[in-house]
Amino acid sequence: MSMNACPVEVLALIVSRVPLDEGLRILRTVDRTFCALTTPLVFRCVHVKNRLPSAQGLAALMDREEIAKAVEVVVFRWCNTPGDVEDPPTKELTYTALGAVFSQLHRFPTLAHLDLNLCPDMYPEPLVVNGTGYVDLGRHPSAAGIVEFTLLQALLRGSSRLCLKSLTLANISGYPYEFYKSQGFVEVLSSIEHLHVSVHNGMYSIDGPRSEELSDWMWLVTVPANLLGPTQARLTSLTLMSDLPVGRSPRVDLSPLFFPMLRYLELGGFIFDHHRRTEDFIVRQGQTLTTLVLDSCSMYMSLGQDPIRPWRDVCDRFAETLGVLIDVQFHIREGWGLDNRKRTGEVRLFYVCSEFEYGGRRGEDTLAYEVLDRPAIERLLAKAARRRLGEGASSAEYTASGPPRTASRTDYTICCLPQICYP
Repeated sequence: MSMNACPVEVLALIVSRVPLDEGLRILRTVDRTFCALTTPLVFRCVHVKNRLPSAQGLAALMDREEIAKAVEVVVFRWCNTPGDVEDPPTKELTYTALGAVFSQLHRFPTLAHLDLNLCPDMYPEPLVVNGTGYVDLGRHPSAAGIVEFTLLQALLRGSSRLCLKSLTLANISGYPYEFYKSQGFVEVLSSIEHLHVSVHNGMYSIDGPRSEELSDWMWLVTVPANLLGPTQARLTSLTLMSDLPVGRSPRVDLSPLFFPMLRYLELGGFIFDHHRRTEDFIVRQGQTLTTLVLDSCSMYMSLGQDPIRPWRDVCDRFAETLGVLIDVQFHIREGWGLDNRKRTGEVRLFYVCSEFEYGGRRGEDTLAYEVLDRPAIERLLAKAARRRLGEGASSAEYTASGPPRTASRTDYTICCLPQICYP
């Protein structure tokens, strides 16, 4: 039997078994049938970077209706590769092209997931603010800052025609842009079910006379009120990370927030303390929360004194109040910076004596207190495991409560679309 005589259902099964990337792209050139079967898979996830050909390639996809309607995921990834640096005039063209194409994302009618992965460098070129607190990109251009501002502003211009389910704002600066309070941003966030936000520490991402004040405002007001507040009705998974230890200074209070559908929660870089603000926030989600991940989170204790609120009390409270929790993960990252997410493999909850500790070795001098916490940690982990096994939840079921994973990382948008002649 020739391939032309095969039922379409059989061909679709064959296509479903072909690995992503190059295999599907080759199969797409065979004939019209295979093109129709593979196009939704090949172009389901498209990637773009801060380079002019990449931005132009994304625009070209919008002009091909059969491809545009297949795009469900758009991933922007910051590129700063040596030897692939654009000259200043080309950079200006790139910024313009990125702004134009991201303001038209509604031309992908099935777009549901948007990942903006901005500059992850540990010491990004900072945003310079003037004495009135406004960013001065004219006299002090920051490539990372211009790309961030361009993409977010462009997103807002087309916000009313978007209906995103998943949004990643990775490596955003600690600057509280005024447009975070806009109705357009509320519209973008109101349909979100999966949200990932990671914030560069303010001491390096912002520079100027009011940089510390602005960084504090970002965490005190902008993050809880403007980034998280509009998502409360529909959010099922939330990842919130900071490179700078946050929680005490800058102070973060998420406890008033309530997400009635939240199943997955991951916090990174938070300092807990006896005020229980972050702890109360977690407990408030206890009726629905199935997965809790604490990544490099610490407990504050005054130097030379025992901790007022030890981790063992927190773990016992979690065990008592998080009634549907089936997966608990405690991690410590190897280094600092949002470009280094490697974890040590240790299951630890540690202490800090400084509100501003940055760059040091986490939990270096508090092992004696951690030993006392170990039984409570093990009780919490065991209770979650028993509940998971008792309910018969497979790993696929409870992992699915987390944020959706982005498919292939192939950058299709920088490739010229071939003119294919079918037999």
